[in-house]
Amino acid sequence: MAKMKAVVFEAAGEAADVLSLREIEAPAPARGEVLVRVDARPIQPADIMFIGGRYRITPHFPQVAGLEGAGIVAAAGPGVAIEIGRRVAFRSPGSWAEFVTVPEDRVILAPADITPEDAAQFSLNPITAWALLDVVGMKTGDWLAINAATSTVAQLAEQLAHTRGIHVLKIVRAGTTACEPAVLAADVQGLAAKMLQASGDVPFAGLLDSVGGAAIMNVLPALARGATIVSYGTLERSSANMSNPDMIYRNLTWKGFGIDHWLATSTPRRAAMVDELWQAIRTRALKLPVRAHYTLADWRAAIADATTTGRSGKVLITNRMGLLG
Repeated sequence: MAKMKAVVFEAAGEAADVLSLREIEAPAPARGEVLVRVDARPIQPADIMFIGGRYRITPHFPQVAGLEGAGIVAAAGPGVAIEIGRRVAFRSPGSWAEFVTVPEDRVILAPADITPEDAAQFSLNPITAWALLDVVGMKTGDWLAINAATSTVAQLAEQLAHTRGIHVLKIVRAGTTACEPAVLAADVQGLAAKMLQASGDVPFAGLLDSVGGAAIMNVLPALARGATIVSYGTLERSSANMSNPDMIYRNLTWKGFGIDHWLATSTPRRAAMVDELWQAIRTRALKLPVRAHYTLADWRAAIADATTTGRSGKVLITNRMGLLG
């Protein structure tokens, strides 16, 4: 069988301690799978959690690292209709390798005019941002608050919201770098009053929350009756002391969100989502910046770069330094 290079780990732990670049057998696609020659892979926080054994997807050892990427279909197993040579995006374990087998239902066809860099980032953050807006249920003219607003998902949700005529107020913690004038610090007194001042006293119809705890309670007075809170992150481990009167008398809805569950239960809307996202990327209404390329052999430097805070753009692991394809 053919050999390939892959970044592999045999136990969960810190990436620098457990990962290694190896030459292993290239996989062959089974029924319902495609074999993808991977061109590019973004390094996401989920990848580091996966390596550390802290993610919802469980590694099976020996495990090739990486959960997302894009490339060219090199072979197809029985029952697969995707043609050989088609560029695809995917989210499936094992992307930090030259080849990976991916179930057909995890593959998204990439249009010919979409760059490999954009395709590589498509399957997680843009889809998560679109799904969050779907769950929070905003309409044109509404005001939406987003906390931890410097995260990639938050920025993409903001960009998509603007394409729909939704007003966005970004909330970050005091001391966060790269703040804009419209950003409010989450840990200042009177946050809700400052939010309403920014919106012209229009209550907020929704909150996208990836913090929890006091970050929810501090904005509660600024939320409209019937508002929806969608929690999708756990930056703050303390509890939010929500009372029944707050929920009942103000008709609030509070939802937990996980992208895998949403994808599993939202099949009828997926085609429309994919079309809208590709078009937003094509027109640059949705921007997916890249700050650096590294090869598989330079995985250690790539992870160090990707986990450095305060810098914008994704770090990609590609086939050649500075080049895709």
